[in-house]
Amino acid sequence: MKLPRSLRIVLVCLVVGAAAWFVIANADTAATVTPGRAPITIPRSTASAAAGDDSTVGTVDRVVDGDTAIIEIDGELVRVRMLNIDAPESVTPDQPVECLGPEASAFTKSLLPEGARVRLEYDVERTDQYGRTLAAILTEDGENVSVEVARAGLARGVTFGPNDRFRPAVDDALAEARTDGVGLFDPANRC
Repeated sequence: MKLPRSLRIVLVCLVVGAAAWFVIANADTAATVTPGRAPITIPRSTASAAAGDDSTVGTVDRVVDGDTAIIEIDGELVRVRMLNIDAPESVTPDQPVECLGPEASAFTKSLLPEGARVRLEYDVERTDQYGRTLAAILTEDGENVSVEVARAGLARGVTFGPNDRFRPAVDDALAEARTDGVGLFDPANRC
């Protein structure tokens, strides 16, 4: 007995859908290892960029402000907007310098001195609407600069589109900053 073509298409779609569901349901985590640190587990849904080696090594050319740096990669200067933080503005044309903007910029410069080797790790979307590269910047010792800026209370958490891979670590660091009353969370700053 031969099934009508439309019924065969429906059956194929059901089988493919069931197979996809099975794969997703049984592959819910992915391990990420940072040298010198215990492995961390992140949900597979946010680890799509982590599958395989989705990182780039570069050298710090300069820090623009608290959440943006210029990184030299293969001889090209790349403007990198750090994922999952938004530091107060300190250099935006036609805008006033925001509270703790210079401090955020100085802190980021202390983490990313000119000439330092860094690794960029990406998430789902690699560029923003301004053409900047979206990435986490990791120091040679594996520290995520976004997390350290957040821990100092010199940024707020932000998610660009689907890029939430590093957001849990940033949120944990922000919770520490709030508890410690530092940076933007210091009542004396009146920010």
